[in-house]
Amino acid sequence: MIGKAEQDLYAEVDDGTFRNVVGHFASGVTVITAAAGGHLYGSTVSAVSSLSMDPPMMLVCLNRKSSTHGGVLESGRFAVNILADGQQALAMNFASSKGSKYEEVDYSFSPHGVPLLDGALASIECVVEETAAGGTHTVFLARVVSAGVRPGEPLAYFRGKFGRLERIRENTAYAAVRKAVLTRTTRPGETLDVEATAAGLGVDPEDVHNALIRLSAEGLAVRADDGSFTPTPITIELATSLFDARTAIEVGVIDAHLGRLTDEDVDRLSETTALLAAAAAGSSAADGAGLAAFLELASDFHERIVALAQSPQLTSAYRQMGLTGLWRETLAADEWGTWLDTAHLVELTDALSRRDAAAARESLLRHAVLVRGKAAQAIERHGGAV
Repeated sequence: MIGKAEQDLYAEVDDGTFRNVVGHFASGVTVITAAAGGHLYGSTVSAVSSLSMDPPMMLVCLNRKSSTHGGVLESGRFAVNILADGQQALAMNFASSKGSKYEEVDYSFSPHGVPLLDGALASIECVVEETAAGGTHTVFLARVVSAGVRPGEPLAYFRGKFGRLERIRENTAYAAVRKAVLTRTTRPGETLDVEATAAGLGVDPEDVHNALIRLSAEGLAVRADDGSFTPTPITIELATSLFDARTAIEVGVIDAHLGRLTDEDVDRLSETTALLAAAAAGSSAADGAGLAAFLELASDFHERIVALAQSPQLTSAYRQMGLTGLWRETLAADEWGTWLDTAHLVELTDALSRRDAAAARESLLRHAVLVRGKAAQAIERHGGAV
């Protein structure tokens, strides 16, 4: 233990930095299940590890605010279900806060009455022997009383994505390289330096090269005879196709998932539209910071709508098709406020607050037409390609 004087020498890491750093730790995915007082409990948990071999023990950390925490405390027994590749939906289900997590979930009971999830790669039933407090969590030290395994590959979790470790690594590199290409980190005509790109993004050069091969197949990069790659210029056709794809995602989410919109979501959307209007009103200051802030706010607005689908893959796909680099390349720092209008976003927020899907869809489509038109004008005045 270090003393108070020594503790004061260390500055605390902020939440955002800590979340980003620990997100780089690739881990398996588990669901902790328990039964107590006639109720079933379950939570997706990453803070799980083996503790000792003799006797066999597991260490599990549960947030004290979760209902599963209370169920484990009451019963003194739980199971660690190690999920298999392909069970992403099960992980998302038990990571939610809904009350009926076991609906449409296949499971069976162990001889001691603990629910075990069907199809899990492995299950480990434990009896709690000790507990300890750690921040917002309780650390459960538990003795293993039964364990079983089935053939398969584990479900992995890395930087907010589920999948196999190799697939996660490649997809992470692809998303980062795609964003770098579309945001014009490297300008059209300039060769993409694979080694430098890999170092800047914190990924493997081989994965960057594979990502560029995928992007060339999508028409977003051009491969030269010597094997090097350059970004494809953004034309009106390319910009239109990306804007249309993003709009299709948002419309689909509104049609299918508007019921998940909360009052907190509406408040956040309203706050964002107010901030967007204020940023546009102050755009006469010719410093590029205002445009960057506006684009970040606009991304937050739209991604909050897409997030209603509760699909990290869908949000990632939507984010990857962003064209913030187009606006930064084509609009002067003192003119963008007259180009990027937010009136339709105010209408959209109002429609969403009323849970009026038809009106929300119409507002979103009008906004999309406006944005596509402005993008075409911006590209045309730069010679037809950016």
